[in-house]
Amino acid sequence: MQIRRVQTTGDAWRAYPCATESPVPFWADGLSLSRAWFAENLGRHIEGFHLEDDNGNVIGHIYWAPSTQALVPYEIEDGVAYIYCDWVQYPHQGKGGMRLLFQGLVEFLRSQDYKGVLVDGTEYEGYMHYRHFLKRDFQVIGESDRGKLLYYPLSQPSVMVRPIAARIPREAGAEVDVLIIGSRFCPVGASAVLGIRKVAREFGERVRVREVPASRDAIARYGVADGIFINGKPKFFGPVREDQVRQAIQEELHGR
Repeated sequence: MQIRRVQTTGDAWRAYPCATESPVPFWADGLSLSRAWFAENLGRHIEGFHLEDDNGNVIGHIYWAPSTQALVPYEIEDGVAYIYCDWVQYPHQGKGGMRLLFQGLVEFLRSQDYKGVLVDGTEYEGYMHYRHFLKRDFQVIGESDRGKLLYYPLSQPSVMVRPIAARIPREAGAEVDVLIIGSRFCPVGASAVLGIRKVAREFGERVRVREVPASRDAIARYGVADGIFINGKPKFFGPVREDQVRQAIQEELHGR
């Protein structure tokens, strides 16, 4: 195994080895949408390293961004890296691949004089659980919507980071207002976007879908970097089926 920095459009179009082995078939529907987003934002809002097997196949990743460009609902001081996500495919887990990825990231960040690394560790077993980061010597510094906010010091023992409060208004004009902010970074979110677009058309003018690209301006306006909201309420964290979207819309139409 070896790691390579994601640097070109071609590299971006090989991203998300998590989705290529997904046990849920429709996750892959969003893969092209996410890879296009990755290619468009590489070097600006996202950076990364890929783990490759001996045949050059991408079998793992760690994706991150500098704090001043990271699309996350925090105010973070300059010179800090934020990890969006990491993954090693199931057949290759337990063989040191994640250690290689993280060591590669740390070595690169040290060479660029970064102060430290932030990550949101989840409460979900099997997906970026905060305990995995504790084993890498991250420190819990706060709570977050996903679970726990953790920090790994490089040249600075602590970091200035403040959460931004969410402000999601419901706009008039339709019985059901669906607001999609970002949701293209992860193929799971991108597949949800495709499903919402399709299902919303079934309801005609009763349902309006607004899509706001992920950006620093969007974070400043809404206090959210990524999410799906129906009538101002957060919905659909994780995989979403079309029948779940349909049910959520019907519940809003019937006032539940």
